[in-house]
Amino acid sequence: MKKMITAFLALSLMAGMGTAALAAGGSGTVGENGSQPIDVTAKYTGGTATDTVYSVDIVWDDMTFTYHESGTRTWNPSDHTYTDNTSAGWDKTTAGVTVTNHSNADVAVALEYVPVEGNGISGALDEPAYTLKAGTENGYASADNKKSTFTISGTPNASVSVEGVTVGTITVKVSAAQ
Repeated sequence: MKKMITAFLALSLMAGMGTAALAAGGSGTVGENGSQPIDVTAKYTGGTATDTVYSVDIVWDDMTFTYHESGTRTWNPSDHTYTDNTSAGWDKTTAGVTVTNHSNADVAVALEYVPVEGNGISGALDEPAYTLKAGTENGYASADNKKSTFTISGTPNASVSVEGVTVGTITVKVSAAQ
């Protein structure tokens, strides 16, 4: 009987040495050939705040246009008229405005040409409004961009001089895309 009581006490002690596990930190006791599982928990809270940064490059071609006339006009004294042997035209008819978005947000671009009245010259933009996508991290060279081409036309009158005069203004407006 003494052996039986001793065995019973030994089993009772071993049972008391069981495993205790706590989820948030803790400790445990492990007996012979025992193990202790410990849960690993990951949590995520909030996020990082990222400010919107707007940075847009605007590059334009030379906006100087020269109208050339050459040839001769011959006076006819019998009917008081000229015989016109001239040719005329612009040295170039187009120039571009390129807008590149380096912002971390999409941008809306609007270009407007406002002519100065009374000089015989007009102009137009082929892409007056568009949206450019936000830049991507490490993608500077592939930033979204677009070129709008300005085309000049008409025949300048005497108000346009050899020194040159402003015949209009192109305004580029950039805003947050909707």
